[in-house]
Amino acid sequence: MKIGLYGYEGAGASTLFNALTGLKVATGYGGEKEKIHIGTVKVPDPRIDILTDLYKPKKTVFAELVFSDFPARSKDAVKGKALSNVSEAKAVDILALVIKSFSDEFTEKEVNAASELESLLTEMILVDLEQIEKYLERQAKVAKKDPLIISTLERMVPHLSDGLSLRTFELTIEETVAMRGFSFLSIKKAIAAINVNEGDTGNELPANLAQVAEKHGVKPFLLSAAIEEEISTMPPEDQEMFLQDLGLSEPLSARFIRAAYELSDLISFFTVGPDEVRSWPIGRNTSAKRAAGAIHSDLEKGFIRAEVFHYDDIIAVKGVEAELKKLGKLRLEGKEYPVKDGDILNIRFNV
Repeated sequence: MKIGLYGYEGAGASTLFNALTGLKVATGYGGEKEKIHIGTVKVPDPRIDILTDLYKPKKTVFAELVFSDFPARSKDAVKGKALSNVSEAKAVDILALVIKSFSDEFTEKEVNAASELESLLTEMILVDLEQIEKYLERQAKVAKKDPLIISTLERMVPHLSDGLSLRTFELTIEETVAMRGFSFLSIKKAIAAINVNEGDTGNELPANLAQVAEKHGVKPFLLSAAIEEEISTMPPEDQEMFLQDLGLSEPLSARFIRAAYELSDLISFFTVGPDEVRSWPIGRNTSAKRAAGAIHSDLEKGFIRAEVFHYDDIIAVKGVEAELKKLGKLRLEGKEYPVKDGDILNIRFNV
C-alpha cells in the first residue's frame, strides 16, 4: 500500500515522514522543496514473530507500506494547482494530509487547522472538476461516446461545484467500474494528520475540524510530529517511557499503520513453512482465489483449493499441523471462501 504525505509549508509533513520511516530528510523552510522522498516501513505484527519462532524459516517477510513525502504546497500558489502536476500523488492508495495545528516561532497569525484542511481538500476538488470538464469538452466533439461515463461525470459536476469531495458521492457498482480510468484526487481515501503541540496529543478533536473531516469523508488522526520524530530515534527501552509520558501505548508508525489498515479495510493472511513465513495484506472478504493471486498470478489462474487453518489454532497446538487435522481445524476451502484475518493458507493449484 502506498501513502502520500502532503501539506502546506510549515505543516510538518517531512517531520512526520521522518518519524514514520526513520529516515532523515531535510525539514523546515530550508528543505529540498521540490524533491519527493520515499521510505518503506514494515507493518508490525506480533503474529509474524511468533510464527517465525514456530516454523524457524530461512526468511521472514513482513507486509510493507511505502510512504511518499511530496513537496510542500505554498499557500501563495494558485488554487486548484495543488497536485495537478504531481502524477505520483494520483498513484498512491491513501493521501495523508498533514495539517498544522501547533504554534511555533514561524507562526505569523493564529493557526486555523479546520480552514487549512478545508483549503487543501477544496484544491483537490478543483483539480477533479477541471479534469471532468476537460473530458466532457473533448467528448462533445466525438460521435461515439460511453453514455454511462458521460452521465456519471455529469452527475459529479454539481457535487464538486458545491465544494464536496467525491468520497461522499454515491456510485453504483456499474458506475464505479466505469470510473476506473479516471484518477480523481478527492475520491481517494484520506487521513487528516493533525499535527499538534506535544501536550495536545491526548485532546479531543476540535469540533470544527471534526465537521470538515466528516463533510469530506476524511479520517482524522492527531499526532505531534516533532516529538514523535524524536522518540523514533531513541532506543526501544527509552521509547516506551516517553510514550507513556504522552499517554500513548505504541510508536507513531504502529498507530498510523493501523489507522491506514482500518481506513482501507485491510486484513492480513499468512503463508508459512521452512523456507518462508510471510504476511499478505488483502481487502476484507477477499475470496481465496483472489488472495492466491496476491501471492502469485499463477496461483490464482490455476487455483484448485486452499488448505486453511487459523493463527489462533496453530498457536494452540504449538505448531503441530497434524494435531489440527485431528481436531478438524485444518480445512479445504473453495475459490469463493472469504479469507479471514489471521488465516494461514496453502494454495493447491495446477497451471
